[in-house]
Amino acid sequence: MSIKKTLATTLSLGALLLSACEGSSSSGSDGGSGPIGTGIGGSTARMIIVDDFLYAIAGDKIQLFNIENPDAPNPWVRVSLDWDIQTLFAYKQYLLVGAADGVRIMDNSDPASPSLITNFTHARAIDPVVAANDYAYVTLKSDPDGFGTIQDQLNVINIADIANPQLVKEEPMQSPEGLATIDNRLFVCDGRAGLKQFNLDEPWNPQLADVIPDVDCNDVIAFNGRLYVITDTTLEQYDYSVSPPALLSIIQTPSMSADALSHMLDSQPM
Repeated sequence: MSIKKTLATTLSLGALLLSACEGSSSSGSDGGSGPIGTGIGGSTARMIIVDDFLYAIAGDKIQLFNIENPDAPNPWVRVSLDWDIQTLFAYKQYLLVGAADGVRIMDNSDPASPSLITNFTHARAIDPVVAANDYAYVTLKSDPDGFGTIQDQLNVINIADIANPQLVKEEPMQSPEGLATIDNRLFVCDGRAGLKQFNLDEPWNPQLADVIPDVDCNDVIAFNGRLYVITDTTLEQYDYSVSPPALLSIIQTPSMSADALSHMLDSQPM
């Protein structure tokens, strides 16, 4: 694995796992041409890498660092957005920024200078976001301590016209957090309802395929035929080539460590 990819994995997974008690995750994907993320991050990642730049959420801003020389990151521009921005996800030549009241969509065709295109607004909630095949998938989870009450749900948003995103489906959930897309599949951590797998043959209309019950997870990463599932006290690995995904291993830990997942991913061919 290259130094840059190792740095990307460590930073992305570090942010993902540090936020696991608050949120969720998914594997980053470019979904097409344009700048791509080199890290393996999640839908609640607050740091991602695209080409030679690291992006990190800092309050109401996104701070960029030039990491062309990974041993000496160079602070770059700082892009102002709104308060309550929570997550970053790279898709094609865009950045999808999850916020408490919606999704910010940014043009990232020049990775050194992302700029806001539009906002998709929803009720205030905790909202990880991922995207594939011109659709974004957002979980909305109520947080009585911070955002008031909203019906827990999965939103499907058509982003084919990136400047005019359209909500096309609301799927009721029990307590959704992290999510991941890969191939024609969508995995959603839905609290005590378990880890749900949806079929995306019709990407605008996810269909529930199966559920792994009793897996109260915060995060999920889909990578190289494996699901890496993060709960409050375990890191679990599943084989998603079968349905439902088959459990391969469980690591018990009182404190999630980025090293555990980094070592597991490093053992997989890149």
